[in-house]
Amino acid sequence: MNVPTDRLLIMIIVATGFAIVGGGWAAALVQAEMSGFEEIALRVGIGVVFFAILIGFWYVFTQIDRDHDPERESA
Repeated sequence: MNVPTDRLLIMIIVATGFAIVGGGWAAALVQAEMSGFEEIALRVGIGVVFFAILIGFWYVFTQIDRDHDPERESA
């Protein structure tokens, strides 16, 4: 998994799956329960959590690459 396009493809799959399952479910609850400013704030919060999880996956993939490629550790 040292080719950036492979990592990007996996990230697209992870993002799509997580957005459908987690984001869709949470946004539906927000729409049914809240209105006005609270709804906007909760949707922004859901988006922040979504991107934080994606950044976490990217970090994990980077760590895997570093563990398997000793030349990258020195760079």
